[in-house]
This record gives sequence, C-alpha cells and structure tokens, in this order.
Amino acid sequence: MTSHIRRLALTAIVLAGACASPGFPAGGPISKKPLELVKVSPDTNSLNVKSRTVTFQFDKVVNERPRGATTLDQIVTISPSDGAPSVDWHRRVLVIHPHKPWRANTAYTVTILPGLTDLFGNSTVKPFQTVFSTGGEIPTGVVRGVAFDWVLMHVASGARIEATIGADTILRYMATSDSSGRFALRYLPAGALRLRMFLDENNNGVLDRREKWDSVSVTVADSVRHDFYLFTHDSAGPSLGEGTSVTDSVTVRVKFTQTLSPSAPFDTSHFRLRLLKDSSFVAIRGVFAAVSHDSVVTVRKRFTADSIALADTSVAGRARVAATDSARAKAKLDSISQKQIADLRARRDTIKKVPPPKPSRVQPLSEYVIELVRPLADSSRMTLTAENIVNLAGSVRTSSRFVSYFKPPVAKKDSTRLKPPAENPKLPGKP
Repeated sequence: MTSHIRRLALTAIVLAGACASPGFPAGGPISKKPLELVKVSPDTNSLNVKSRTVTFQFDKVVNERPRGATTLDQIVTISPSDGAPSVDWHRRVLVIHPHKPWRANTAYTVTILPGLTDLFGNSTVKPFQTVFSTGGEIPTGVVRGVAFDWVLMHVASGARIEATIGADTILRYMATSDSSGRFALRYLPAGALRLRMFLDENNNGVLDRREKWDSVSVTVADSVRHDFYLFTHDSAGPSLGEGTSVTDSVTVRVKFTQTLSPSAPFDTSHFRLRLLKDSSFVAIRGVFAAVSHDSVVTVRKRFTADSIALADTSVAGRARVAATDSARAKAKLDSISQKQIADLRARRDTIKKVPPPKPSRVQPLSEYVIELVRPLADSSRMTLTAENIVNLAGSVRTSSRFVSYFKPPVAKKDSTRLKPPAENPKLPGKP
C-alpha cells in the first residue's frame, strides 16, 4: 500500500512538472518581427492571367483576427472590384476570391492593407500588393493626392477612394490613403472618371449617411493630382445651437449646429437681434470668428492686468510683478532649450523626415461672436435670427433662438461710518 501511494505521488510530481515546463505556442518560437511575404500568385506584372484566385504565402502562421478589423476580408481590397472579396485562411497562406470572375482585358490590383498580424500579435505597417492583367497590357493612368478632414484640418488616414468609368457604377477602382493622408490610385485606363473619397468609419466598405466624403470628375491621360476635403454632407442647413448665448452687455456668442461654408457671404446683414419688450432691434457692429475674437480678448486682458500690476507700487505689488516676469523669462528659456534639443536631435537623425501635408483651404467654422454697437442697458430677453446661413454642402437655412441678458447687480457701498473717538473722556468720579 505504501509503495502504491509513493508511485501515485511520483506520477503527480512528473505530471505537474510537465505542465509547468515552458513551451512554444502553435505558431513556433516567440518572434517580434512582423509577417514577411514569401510568394504571391499571380506575380506582379503578370499578363494574360487565367487563375481565378490570388494567393499570398507568408513566413509564419497568420492570425485570423487582424488589427483594426474583425475579419481578414475587411483588410483586403481588389481594384477594380464589383463586390467585396472573400478570404480563405490556410495557416501561412491566404487565398483571395473576387466577388465575381475577373473581367477580360482588365488590370487588377489586389492589396492586403496594414494590420495583418501573426500569432504573437506583431502587425504589419505596410501593405502587400500584386498587380496583374487578364489581357496583354497594364495601363499606366494614376490619380495622386492627399485626403484631408476639412473640419478638423488634418490628414485623413485610411480614407477609401473609388473611381468609376462612365455609366458603369458597378466596377470600381479603389485605393486607401496611408498614415500621412497620401494616396495613389494606379493602373487606370485613359478617359473620364468619377472619383469619390470617404472615411469608412465602421469599415463596412460602403459610404454611410453621416460619414465624411468628397467627390470630383477628372479626365485621366497619364497622371492627375487632386486633393480631397472630406466633410459630412448635410441636406438640412445649419441652425443656431445650444451654445448660443449673451456673453456680456456688448457681445453675443453664436454656435451653429454645423460648420459654415468659408466661401459663402457672411456678415452683420445675416443677423437680427430684437428686444421682446418693445420689438426694437439692437444695432450690430460686427461679426467675428470666435477663435480670433477670443485671442484678442486674451491679449487685452493680459495687457490690462500688466498695466494694473505696474501701477501697484506697493511691496506686494512689486513682488507680484517680479514673480510674473521671472515666470515668463523661465518659460522663454525653456522654449529656447527645447528648440535647441530638437535641432540637435534633427542633426543626429540621418533619416530624412517628410513633413506632413498641409491643407490649402480655409478652415470652416461653426462658432462666432457678435459685437453690439452700444451696451445693453437693462436685463432683457431677445430673439436672435440667423438668416440664409450656408453649410459646406451648400444647404441654406434660417433659424431663430431666444437669448437673455442679465445685468449684473451694482455693488452696494458701505454707508456705515466709524464714530470719531470722544475727546477728553471723563473718568468716573472726576468733574
């Protein structure tokens, strides 16, 4: 009985050691390198292709869940395409099927977008691609440019561009902008094209109603350059929003529900401010962008504060001025030091960095400040009307909103006076 118990204990120890011993996952030894392409078929620049599928073979096992998407189908594009492709996973091999069979005498580009991962979570940062033709040539037409988010005024990475030819809206040439917003839609046949670019926020390959987009028609002979400015196309014009309110006796802050067209006329003639108590109109001196107005107000406040501080010649006042001057001097030195460090790093960096693209259009705004000719004298309730306001899509709308001004209470002066001390007070018991 004792020997039997000993054998069971020894077996348990051996099994525990086997379970605890380190081992490699199914994908092999731990690797920090992303997937590398070993072979692709049809190979790039192949002509008269008869194969019905495209095969990508990698050096490691591919994860079926790519980064930034739920399925492999979502990071694969075929250009031109007449429908979403499907992907078959075979460990290290991905087999891509077009939605419909290849068309005759057509050049195709099959791309696996960045985000393909291995079993250790390493993701690719560059796309894999092959170009081939079912005919005897590959056209050389190309459209290049940059995609911008117009409202936010920065590049739009991952935006999808589509091109259609004539009345054929089913077959679409496609490409995607990179991390810098740049794109190149290549291998286009010569002729008139309709281009549309959009931010596919839900990654379903379809332009949804609230997604940002832009479009243009071009004629391709060899190479065409065009930048896209993406924005939400609202069919209803902008209206006065929740943030519209009276700031003080001379300014009204106006917030629209949409950004306005920078090219549309916009001045004091588009606003009417009417007092409810007698239906009289309040004269408006000007309308300014809130960003510019706030900047001017900040400078004014700082100048006023500095003037008051300099006028205070007391010991505490001089101490506050000295502390402020010291803080500004330190901030200036810090900024100079940071610039010197950045310049030093730039000289040491042998890799030439390409500056990000900058939009050439004016930023559209949605917030403005109305300045009145004269200050409001009393607390009052008013109606603000914005007439014929145009959004980025060209939609026009007139809207009104109630606003109120509350006159700040006047500080009461202290009317109490200290009684002067009694002169020669009499002591008790003395005449």
